[in-house]
Amino acid sequence: MKNIRFYIFFIGLLCSTPVFSQNDSITRLEEVVLSDVKLYQNTRGQEVSVLSDSLLTENEPFLTSVLKFNSPVYIRENGYGMVASPSFRGTTASQTAVVWNGININSQFNGQTDFNTINTSGYDNVAVRAGGGSVIYGSGAIGGSIHLNNRFEFGKGLRNKLRLNYGSFNTLSGDLSSGFSSEKFSVYAGLSGVTSDNDYKYPGTEKYNENGDFHNLGFRGGSAYWLDKNNVLKFHTMYYEGERAFSGTLTAPSNSKYQDVNNRNLLEWKGFFNKFTSDLKLAYLDEHYKYYENRDSENFEFGDAKTFISRYDLNYNAGNGIQLNVILDYRNTLGKGSNFDKRERNTGALAFLYSQDLDRFSYEASLRKELSDRYESPLLFALSGGYDLTSFYNIKFSISKNYRIPAYNDLFWAGSGNPDLRPETSWQGELGQKFHFDNAEFGAIVYLMKIDDLLRWVPNNSGLWRPQNTESVTNYGLELRGNLDKDFGQHHFSLNSTYAYTRTRDDKLGKELIYTPKHKATASLGYALKHFSTFFQFLYNGPIYTSTDNAYKLDGYSISNLGVAYAFGVKKKLKLGLELRNLFDKKYQSLPSRPMPGRSINSSLTFKF
Repeated sequence: MKNIRFYIFFIGLLCSTPVFSQNDSITRLEEVVLSDVKLYQNTRGQEVSVLSDSLLTENEPFLTSVLKFNSPVYIRENGYGMVASPSFRGTTASQTAVVWNGININSQFNGQTDFNTINTSGYDNVAVRAGGGSVIYGSGAIGGSIHLNNRFEFGKGLRNKLRLNYGSFNTLSGDLSSGFSSEKFSVYAGLSGVTSDNDYKYPGTEKYNENGDFHNLGFRGGSAYWLDKNNVLKFHTMYYEGERAFSGTLTAPSNSKYQDVNNRNLLEWKGFFNKFTSDLKLAYLDEHYKYYENRDSENFEFGDAKTFISRYDLNYNAGNGIQLNVILDYRNTLGKGSNFDKRERNTGALAFLYSQDLDRFSYEASLRKELSDRYESPLLFALSGGYDLTSFYNIKFSISKNYRIPAYNDLFWAGSGNPDLRPETSWQGELGQKFHFDNAEFGAIVYLMKIDDLLRWVPNNSGLWRPQNTESVTNYGLELRGNLDKDFGQHHFSLNSTYAYTRTRDDKLGKELIYTPKHKATASLGYALKHFSTFFQFLYNGPIYTSTDNAYKLDGYSISNLGVAYAFGVKKKLKLGLELRNLFDKKYQSLPSRPMPGRSINSSLTFKF
């Protein structure tokens, strides 16, 4: 171990148990499940896949592994625990919105989120929303959005859970979560952390992953309180502190490291008044990073951004299944860094949403216009719907215009930033169908996407790289999803699978975009009998091009995971688990010259009390 704080942290997990006092009950109870209700209310024509807490547990500690094995999203990794970027329907990481309890949290510096900085233990579920969503979630929701959700429950009393993991490469992670709820009050809190030497051997070579160690600590908490039968206050907070060395490639060593701190706070007041529902959110986001080219030096580059968000959503139930929404959104960001002076950015948005649920047909239409002191934003729209042809067969459609604004680095980077950049715009449509039975579902979606004014960093005549609106891209593809849950007496079986066929074309060059596999497939099989459970996961990623002229290609790969667990006691409060990752010791890379680990082991202990 390289940091004594983590020993102290895990000892603290074993010795700490929060206790909360009892509160008076109320006669009328409305359960508050999520802050991100729009995720479910306004997805009549799009697919939302919810990854449960059990899937998050099987793929600890990072969000990267969850999405790799349980969604069509392709993840590019610089190595285990290193930078991980999503590619959703052939788009980039900056074109995928990450939404925390209803708030877009993509970085103000590069417009994206690194999935290896998100610990899965911090969330009750993760939802994957396919397709554009900029009318609701703003910039970046072009290829899709990833939703990190915490929920409140009431009348459940006190609940605690401790989970410890230890595995290969001296990797130790742990999480302590506690919650208490009465009839009108609910609170949760949690601590999580990961530390690893991460010095795995590169399969097929005599080299090791040098300068790859990492560690992080995170705290989360929240509370909800019913002021009366019509008003509820909710609060979420999250603090993350991490440090990673950046490992080199097969041919180029590295001695750099990266430190980042993120703090997010969200206060929400929701009121129910006859046919009106009022929802006010106030959020404060603080992100800070330091980059050391030489980890043994005191010299570093830094960036610091503070963002204030206010969002008001007024819903009116007009009867006959009609819902009307008006959303007012304001965001102020103040950022500074080594490569740009202090800069302020203000954006405001107004959105209108109309939806109606009929007997067998439901539809929604929405508009959004944004005003900014830095750029001219297009008028956005979305139109979608679904129709139940039979009790088990449904079809969906969606048409939308979405966008992505330039990030701080694009606009202000010293000597390279371009303050005249325009937002990317995306036109897209999709058509889907779903068969759903008592124990099984199967769905298929085809989509077409056209991206204009694509933001890319390109070299000018002097060889200086600068961001420009220079490209046009066409993406299209097919996505398949299926799941089965079946009980045979005391035997429980589950099967989940996804497949994505993705084509991405640079309209100017007529070539496929780099780092996008044409084929990706996943499958997960689970079995449980009384106290015993096991699962098997499979992932296939096809070859990817690594040069814009498509002259160079990286081979595809398939990897598998196997896990077993046994729960002790009548109430199964103690569980031991063992997992073999990359079961067949496959040699693979998701980026050139950056090998991923071979076979590794992870053991776990979970205690509920």
